[in-house]
Amino acid sequence: MVDIGIIGLAKSGRTTVFNALTKGKADTGGAASHARIAKVPEPRLKILTDMLHPKRVVPAEVTYHDIGASTKGLVKEKGISGQFLAQLSNVDALINVVRAFTDESIPHIEGSVDVERDIATIDLELAFSDLAIIERRLQRIDISLKGAKQLELQGLLREQEMLMKVKADLEKDMPIRELKLTTGEARVMANYQFLSAKPLLIVVNIGEDQLPQAVSLEAELNSHYSRPKCRIIT
Repeated sequence: MVDIGIIGLAKSGRTTVFNALTKGKADTGGAASHARIAKVPEPRLKILTDMLHPKRVVPAEVTYHDIGASTKGLVKEKGISGQFLAQLSNVDALINVVRAFTDESIPHIEGSVDVERDIATIDLELAFSDLAIIERRLQRIDISLKGAKQLELQGLLREQEMLMKVKADLEKDMPIRELKLTTGEARVMANYQFLSAKPLLIVVNIGEDQLPQAVSLEAELNSHYSRPKCRIIT
C-alpha cells in the first residue's frame, strides 16, 4: 500500500484532482481533509488471472490523502497545523496541485495566476517544515552532548554534522530529495520523515482553453524544474 498526499494552495483544484484519482465526490468548496483508496489499473494482472485462475485477485492500491487546507502558512501557524503536518509526514510521496487556469469567479489567493511563483511557495513551505524539525533536533543534541559517554558522543557528533549540512542546503533552496547522501545518511534521514525528501509530482491544473498548449507547457516547466525525484505534468 502506497500513501500519497495531495497538497496545494487554496483554489488550486486540489480536491478536484483528488476526486479524479479516486472517483470520489468530496466537496471541492470546503477545507476538510479527505482520504480514499484507489485501485491501480494493471493490464498484466488480468493476463495472469486468465492464465492462472487464482481464487482471489488483489490489485495494487494507493491511498490518496487530500490535505484539506491551503499549504501556505501551515508551518507557521499553531494548533491545527500540527495535524496537517502529521498527515504529510506519514505519506510516501507528494502531489502538489498548482493552478494555471484563470477564472474570474474563482480568484487566486495571491491575486494573480503564476505557476512558477506557486511552485516556489510550496517548496518554501516544505523547507520551513524541515528546518523547524532540524532546529529542534539540534537543540536536543546540544543538551545530550553535555552528558554523553564516548560511544554515544561520536554518534551525536556525526548526526549533528549531517544535520548542519542539510540545514545549510535547505537554506540555499535545495530540497533534501536532491541531496547526494550516503546509504547510511539516507537511512538516518528517513527517520525524520522530512517533507522535502519525499518524491514530488507537480500537477499543473490547466483550463480547457489551455489544452492545445498542454504539451509545450509541460515540456517547458520540466526543462526548468528537471530535478531528482520531481516531475511536472499537466
